[in-house]
Amino acid sequence: MKVGVVVNPKAGGGVNKELILKVLRKLNPEKVITGQDDLGASYLKGAEIVEIERSYDRNDTIRLVRELDKVADVIVIFGGDGTMSDAASALPEKPLLCIGTGTTNVSPLLCDPEFRNLKLVEFDCLFVKKYNRIAFNDVVAGPTILSTVNGKVTEIDALEFMRGKIRKGKRGKFFARVEAEGRVIEGNFGNVFISMLDRRYLGKGISGGASISAFVGFKCLVACISETIVVSSLTKEELMNLEPIRTETLSFDKKAKLFAETVISADGNPFTFNDEVEVEFKEKIVKVLKNY
Repeated sequence: MKVGVVVNPKAGGGVNKELILKVLRKLNPEKVITGQDDLGASYLKGAEIVEIERSYDRNDTIRLVRELDKVADVIVIFGGDGTMSDAASALPEKPLLCIGTGTTNVSPLLCDPEFRNLKLVEFDCLFVKKYNRIAFNDVVAGPTILSTVNGKVTEIDALEFMRGKIRKGKRGKFFARVEAEGRVIEGNFGNVFISMLDRRYLGKGISGGASISAFVGFKCLVACISETIVVSSLTKEELMNLEPIRTETLSFDKKAKLFAETVISADGNPFTFNDEVEVEFKEKIVKVLKNY
């Protein structure tokens, strides 16, 4: 088996060479193929190197996955949730094995590095065609994202992050308008989330609109939240002062339009500001190996 390896050296958890080698030992490949320098070669002695033109951003992952898709049987991705979305954006034919080294590591694509047996699973996604962005968790409008700063998970300013700066983020409200299959929600919100639904929400009435939407069979949900909840430093007392937190929801199966006077992100990766995007549900967009 020929195994391709993609490493995101900027992932929040940093590069874990021992983890990379451990995963490869489990796969026992006949050949390892990877990208130059800190994309993989720096940690994999003797690997075959595929050279790509580097831009030192998400496109390095996309380019390398496309090249490895031509020569490998499996492509192992080491990075965070956003890295996994970027890898999937390359639309590879070969399966991905996604190992989390990011800040939150909550992507459904991720596989436990202690895997014993692997099975092939096809995943649906949310697709933002205008920016070629794929999300497996959510598309989010809001002023903050979570990142690892000095080894600690913290909320940072999403717009400043897009400008290449790391600054502490602040909660705040913004105007947003969401349209889904002929219905509209608009107003000032702290966050807007667009996410896929699944059986996890069934019988969980406390999740409100998500529970009933999943029960009747909708694919996706928009949730407009009265306060900013993409935060990591909130105390119990601060939360009590914010409450009650209100949520308005819209269910949909195919497409939703979102306009927001703030940053819009896909799986934690900010990609536009003060913009309107169309978010489309797509089935079986990528093949992934998962532990079972």
